[in-house]
Amino acid sequence: MDKLPVQAALDDAGVLWVTLERAEKKNALDLETLTLLRHHLERARDDARVRVVVLAAQGDSFSAGGDIQVMRTFAGDAQATLDRLRNGLNVVAQRLHDLPKPIIAKVQGNAYGAGAILAFQCDLPVVAEEATFSLSFRHVGLIPDTGATWLLPRVLGLPRAKHLAWTAAPFSAKDAVEWGLALKVVPRTQLDGTVAALASALADGPVATMGLAKQALHANVEATLPESLEREAHLQAAAFLTKEHAEGRDAFFDRRKPDFRR
Repeated sequence: MDKLPVQAALDDAGVLWVTLERAEKKNALDLETLTLLRHHLERARDDARVRVVVLAAQGDSFSAGGDIQVMRTFAGDAQATLDRLRNGLNVVAQRLHDLPKPIIAKVQGNAYGAGAILAFQCDLPVVAEEATFSLSFRHVGLIPDTGATWLLPRVLGLPRAKHLAWTAAPFSAKDAVEWGLALKVVPRTQLDGTVAALASALADGPVATMGLAKQALHANVEATLPESLEREAHLQAAAFLTKEHAEGRDAFFDRRKPDFRR
């Protein structure tokens, strides 16, 4: 039986490690890979044991982006391409955005095109200092997808987003952090430990209310202040009803460290 291109394992801390395993293809995103990514993200959403997700990859590359063989298969068929995006990359991007739990991207190597955007759509990308990125869609005569045209102008501003889309100019891990696309850059030798420590710390936190905070932060990016305040009020009211808030409140009065896993 052939090895699946995406593997997932839930550890004792409640961290679901989802790993791209097409190293021989530089973890290019074919249809099977996208279907499995969608499945594991939906599992993370629905399984109460999952507290944090880490998206990682095997090999020297995080992901080369869209599989060029798939592009050849759908050459000249606009409807098939539309359906492929709607049911593949678009769904994965939406699941990453909506998942009410923290998602860390562990980027150990280069990421291009949809592979780069896949990493940047995660909540907290941690990148090895050797990694480089490029919006390489230009090289095959395509526009950025995977939500890039939504994400990049908000993070980078229009001029830089246009420049990267139009030139496919490579940029470094340090650039990604300085521009707000990634959380931190570390030496490759420290990546495993850094991500494991971050995932463990998040998993020990009030995951339910962290999900509510994620919802508010995403929704309020373009909202007015009155809209944001009203949304915060409703989500805070929901947070007040969670077991995490009850534990945090009681721990404060008991003068002890809260145990949000209770």
